[in-house]
Amino acid sequence: MSRQLLYTPVRRAHAVAPFGPGALVLTRNRVSAVVCGPVTALRALPQRPDGSVSVLDEQTISDRHLEAACGVRRFVTAWAASDDPHPDRDWFLPAARFPLAEHCANPACQRMVTRIIGDANEGRCEGCAPPGGRGRWPTFQVPLALACPAGHLADVPWEQWLHAQPGLDCARPDVRYRTGSVADRPSLRCQGCKRSVQFAPDTDFACPGERPQLPHAGPERCEERARPIERTSTAMYYPTQMSSLTIPVAGATNPVLLRALQDNPVLRSLQRLPRTPEVVGEIVAACARTGVTTDTADVGEHLIALDKPPADYPSRGEELDALTSAEHIRRATGAPPDLIVEPQEAADYDGCRLGDVLSAVSLVPRLRETRVLAGFSRVEPERIDPQDGYAQMWGVPRPVSFAEHARDDWLPGYEVFGEGILLVLDPELVDRWAAAAQVSARLVRAAAISGKLEEAPRPLPWLMAHTLAHLFMRALAPHAGYPLPSLRERIFAVDGRTALLIYTAAGDVHRRPSRAGPARGASPDPPSSRP
Repeated sequence: MSRQLLYTPVRRAHAVAPFGPGALVLTRNRVSAVVCGPVTALRALPQRPDGSVSVLDEQTISDRHLEAACGVRRFVTAWAASDDPHPDRDWFLPAARFPLAEHCANPACQRMVTRIIGDANEGRCEGCAPPGGRGRWPTFQVPLALACPAGHLADVPWEQWLHAQPGLDCARPDVRYRTGSVADRPSLRCQGCKRSVQFAPDTDFACPGERPQLPHAGPERCEERARPIERTSTAMYYPTQMSSLTIPVAGATNPVLLRALQDNPVLRSLQRLPRTPEVVGEIVAACARTGVTTDTADVGEHLIALDKPPADYPSRGEELDALTSAEHIRRATGAPPDLIVEPQEAADYDGCRLGDVLSAVSLVPRLRETRVLAGFSRVEPERIDPQDGYAQMWGVPRPVSFAEHARDDWLPGYEVFGEGILLVLDPELVDRWAAAAQVSARLVRAAAISGKLEEAPRPLPWLMAHTLAHLFMRALAPHAGYPLPSLRERIFAVDGRTALLIYTAAGDVHRRPSRAGPARGASPDPPSSRP
């Protein structure tokens, strides 16, 4: 089998969700695998000559607010590999085979076998051969796996479960697996003791605490109960994503210089040095090499602005202030800024279907959004605290502070650029509707979900804006030139204001598709995905 088959294309944005660390992905050669965490990905990091920018620094993206909220120093986006990928040049995201339990496709055999995480090939039964003696019967991965709400994942202990059922003692267990009419009701029988039982899908187990996304780490203690779930079910993986719109940094008047200081790996490394005149001069020279014209005074002002600690999380109020401000209009710069806002006269929309309920309108020709994976849950969708999510992906608690040249100071993330339109609703009309809706138990229940968001908004105004956003997107899609699935909403229901931002921010536009592949230092050849 060609080794190229081990590399499975995945969109770069999907390396955060839905195929982030801990998620299951079907590889090109039809093997189900779990995407490994960053600690395993670092083992596949291509090495570069001394003095060169490292791949990790090259793939770094910055968002001061999200970094503070997640307790990390940066985010790392998936690698954009060439059309001819090579492990010495490209950074492949590793995946490990899961589940390991398989059953023979031969109706006369059906024996169960256990693979290893490093076996990337399609399974073949060693115990039987097809008619004529040519080749071997294939084995298929079982459709069920154990998952617990804390994010642990394990194979169902089929043999132990079967032999825990009433029957004779078994001296030579030999379990056979037969697929049922539905995937979660297989029949198990043992050739040794003749037990034959249909599996009950409502069976639960003590969680073994296994973390297959961390092939080099052992299980951890877990008090949860694990239940069998189909490995293709959406309940197998609920990613917790956090996102923020990039808003201007107070005191930074040159958006092009600001973005270069935050994103350029050379400039980031220079900022960690003592702020001597020589270092500031070298920053100015490095900016010139990247096409950014500046001077020492300008650089000094922007470094002071970046030194000020941001809020723990970018509040929707701050984002709404920026989206309604007239300070971020289109200007002639060497490169497009992260945010361009063009406020409109709300009165110009009088007579339109929504015109009478608008208090402000802003066109947003350009915006930048950062999305990161903060953790994941299984079985039920739960918001994971970034500190717990760090432990899920790295296998160790998040440090209070990171070493100066740490390589474990990040979470998966990516940045997208787009455009949109902001509609701010008349506060008096919103309050009047919310007061009337308060008597409806159905609406109150529907609005209660807003309490699970990163920044809990006012529930009923949030529900109103959320509903209007979906109606507006349906009406906008045929005229905007974007398909409906590419449109996103961002709801603001804070500080007595209610607004909705409809925008498109598609990933994989400014960079080539990236790839993922086998891990170095792990098992020999785990199946892998390439974004």
